[in-house]
Amino acid sequence: MVPRRQGVGRMRPDRETVWLWLSAPVAVLLAVAAGGELFVGGVFRGDAPNFVAQAIGQDYVTLAVALPVLVISAALAGRGSGRARLVWLGALAYVLYTYVIYAFHVRFNPLFLVYVALLGFSLYALIGGLATTDFGEIKARSTRKRPARAASIFLGAMAVLFYFAWLGEVVPALLAGSAPPSVTAAGTPTGAAHVLDMAWVLPAMGLTAIWLWQERPLAYALAGSLLTFASLMTLAIGAMMVAMRVYGEPVPLGMAAVFGAVSAAGLGVLVWYMRSLGGRKG
Repeated sequence: MVPRRQGVGRMRPDRETVWLWLSAPVAVLLAVAAGGELFVGGVFRGDAPNFVAQAIGQDYVTLAVALPVLVISAALAGRGSGRARLVWLGALAYVLYTYVIYAFHVRFNPLFLVYVALLGFSLYALIGGLATTDFGEIKARSTRKRPARAASIFLGAMAVLFYFAWLGEVVPALLAGSAPPSVTAAGTPTGAAHVLDMAWVLPAMGLTAIWLWQERPLAYALAGSLLTFASLMTLAIGAMMVAMRVYGEPVPLGMAAVFGAVSAAGLGVLVWYMRSLGGRKG
């Protein structure tokens, strides 16, 4: 007999935990990919110094923060924690986002197949994890409206602010018939962050913000995952800016503090929101 759930998102081992096993190869490959340039060096040969500095900054966050978050949340989710499952999905989204950029924007190097494998494993783990998450159960465990409202406002604000920021860079470049300054500095054919954010992440944040306000079950799962993703990614962006400054690339150092503050705010909302998912139905 299939065991019944107990607590937030207790999971059926034969259906919902199988995707968690993909965390093992993701974790190993992540350590290899992020540690390659930090501990071996020479991986990013041929890439622009601006891009290399950004990659090094992000690799520190990936190794020191994202990797432990992924492993620990997967282990706790495997023991039945629904809240850890949402964090795990957010960490997977971070890995997927990062290695779409590495697979397509980093010049061909010895870690190319590692980037491709990370992209594949994280993509299918994320799809499988979402497909086997009980959205209704997560919503049923929500005990307070205020944390959900705060999560909705935070995600909506992130979507609006980043759209303005990216369009403020892209539209003038299009009108001038040139590339955005960040693309020129990075030496890449286009801005991968522009593409991924405006086509995928920001619409997801905006829709989740609306659906969460409407109390749709799907949004209760997406909110926890997107808050995790936002906290990790804004922390990584702050680290990129610090690394760029260290390596002599022009960047306002104050922006690193801004993104650090946004990351801390996102973490605070995430913790508050997750604590609200601990109640029982009825």
